[in-house]
Amino acid sequence: MMAVPEHVKFLILKWRQQRLSETEQAELDAWYDTPLPEVVYMEGQSEAHTKAKLLKQIQREMGDEQNKAVRLFPVWFKIAAAVLLILGATLYTAQYRGKIADGGLSTHAVISQDEIKKIILPDSSIVWLKKNTHFSYPETFGKDSRDVVLDGEAFFEIAHNKRWPFRIKSGNYITTVLGTSFNLKTGNKNEDYAIAVLTGKVEVAKKGAFKQTSIYFVSANQSFHADAGKVESISPAIKEEQIKELIKGTEYDMAFVKVPFELIMSRFEQKFNVQFEGYTGEYNSCVLTADLTNLSLEKSLQILCSSINATYKVDHNKIKLTGGGCF
Repeated sequence: MMAVPEHVKFLILKWRQQRLSETEQAELDAWYDTPLPEVVYMEGQSEAHTKAKLLKQIQREMGDEQNKAVRLFPVWFKIAAAVLLILGATLYTAQYRGKIADGGLSTHAVISQDEIKKIILPDSSIVWLKKNTHFSYPETFGKDSRDVVLDGEAFFEIAHNKRWPFRIKSGNYITTVLGTSFNLKTGNKNEDYAIAVLTGKVEVAKKGAFKQTSIYFVSANQSFHADAGKVESISPAIKEEQIKELIKGTEYDMAFVKVPFELIMSRFEQKFNVQFEGYTGEYNSCVLTADLTNLSLEKSLQILCSSINATYKVDHNKIKLTGGGCF
């Protein structure tokens, strides 16, 4: 049987009563992130099945002798309490992670430490994790939404799909986007939340006391800081410098002015983790001017190939160009 620390039992009870502080919530989440022993790990089984299986195990350990009922009452109470706590842990984990993985428990947790780390998500969106950031995302996004969890700071390039919203959970905040680029920073306190939007538009929802929710809409060239509690425009005087700081260490900027085609191909390979296959120098005389910033790989390839009258084929992470050229 799983040994549940006393302070964790207390946190679970507070969670059931919805009385956890931010610090306690983080501590409980960290405990649940540790691997569960196989004796209580029953993935894919229903709650009723889990209860029945645990109850049978308790009955086997206690025996069926009725004359032991009074003497073993404290033992029964202790075991039953442990079972309820473990069931609470199982249900809490399913609820917590189900929001990310559409009901499943198959998630990827990534931690960046001293350097920026790039992640390409299942929908081809790109996330640049800044230093000391924890990020979780599912192996496969749900049908209704694309849900992830962020603790730290990251720059996002979200693939556009108005019927498939992208949601980021950070403390009491949920950031919803359809397709945009922005920098999001969170911290140990909800007041640390700050977002700067470069393109598109996002919705910021904050859960407050008594289940009240505050909604903010942040558009391109605007920012929202939780400590100020309002949306503000980014001053044109500091916009350029701020953008440089936000995208520093990323490959977000894909604006090319009279750049050799082969160099652009190299930038594609670095940003999208792809490789051009079978290329033998057919386009070495091509020089292009195009702004492909914040565009998906598919859209970027369409623009790139139309400029040289070529066609393309993508096979996993391999790209084959055919025809066209520059004369």
